[in-house]
Order: sequence, then structure tokens, then C-alpha cells
Amino acid sequence: MKQVKNAALIAVVAMTMAATVEAQEVYVHGGTLGAGAGVALPLNTWSGVHAEFEGFGLSHSVNVNDNEYDGHLKLLQGGLYLDLFPFSSSSFRVTAGALINDDELTAHAVPNAQGNYKIGDDFVPAVSTAPSATVTLPRVMPYLGIGFGHKPVSKGFGLTLDLGVAYGRPRTNYSVPAIYSMFTTQSNIDDEERKISDKVDRYKLYPVVQIGVSYRFN
Repeated sequence: MKQVKNAALIAVVAMTMAATVEAQEVYVHGGTLGAGAGVALPLNTWSGVHAEFEGFGLSHSVNVNDNEYDGHLKLLQGGLYLDLFPFSSSSFRVTAGALINDDELTAHAVPNAQGNYKIGDDFVPAVSTAPSATVTLPRVMPYLGIGFGHKPVSKGFGLTLDLGVAYGRPRTNYSVPAIYSMFTTQSNIDDEERKISDKVDRYKLYPVVQIGVSYRFN
């Protein structure tokens, strides 16, 4: 599965690089998807396409069921989009497409002041490797939004703006070293996984806000 994920993302990057040969515009941008670069190509006076890749990393602590987790979020994705320009005199656009990503959140439980982890309703001594959770997003996430930029106007620099949302239901995997089965039950382990899943499940809609600078060749 990991190989499939990487192959899909590499394919987007390769398509973006190949499109650069034909593209009339290149851009760099940053925002909630991270920092990255892309290319844009007009199809006609009212439509165009653009492709990009971006990413970033962030470490952050979260609390689930009175248990603290040290987490690291890795965003790495590419995007393929269709742009529609409804107004001939404006670069305002409606954009639809897909994020193809390798996004992942990994987190490890942190012992409390008494040196215990909480698993479900039980407190267990931190005698081995910490329980951990991994949260992943679907490989492909549909995207819908609005924005400005990427419309052929004139040669030179311009600004780009994207406001939209991507949809994808997170998947959770909770891993507990076997030694902790001496101190708690499988039902408590399942309960802890459910609580983590419930917490991340609210993030099915991922807000996208990206601002960038573009350069058009002709």
C-alpha cells in the first residue's frame, strides 16, 4: 500500500514537471496545504488546468481521553485541477479537482505525572514502548473551491488565491505493545482506538487557503 501511495504522488509530480514544458504560467504558494509550486495552462478563454505539489511538517501535542500524545503531522501532496472563469473581465474562477496525498499523523502516548498511560478506562505503567496512533487520509480527496489567478491576461507577475475544501475521512490505527495486555483488556484497547478515531473523524473536511505569486511567460 505504501508503494501505491508513493507511486500515485510521484505520478502527480512527474505530470507537473512534464506540464512545465507546455505551461504558460508557473507559481509558488503557501497556506494550509503547506508550501509548494505549480504550473498552469489555459485551455481557452474561459477554462484552464493547473497542477501542483506542496507539503510541510508540524509537531503538536494533543489530548485524547485524558491521555496526552506527542504528534507529528506530515502533509505531502500533489493536486490536479480544472479552472472555470465565469466572467470574461475577471480572473475569478471556480476550481474542482483532486488532492493525491501522502498525509499522515503519527502520535505516541506520553506518561502522566505518575508514570502511567491511560488506555480506555485503565491506567497502566509505562513499562515499555509507548502506545501509538497513526492517522491517514484517503489517497485521493475531491476538492472544490473558488479563487483568483491563472487566467491568461498578460506577461509578468501576478497573484493567486485559493479558498476551498477537500473531503476525506481519516483512518485510525492504534498500536499497543503486547506487554500492556497484562495490565488492561482488549475492550479497553478498542475503546481507546475508538476515542482517537472519534476525535479525528470530525476533520473530514479539510479547509484550503493558499496564497501565491505567479509568473506568466506570454
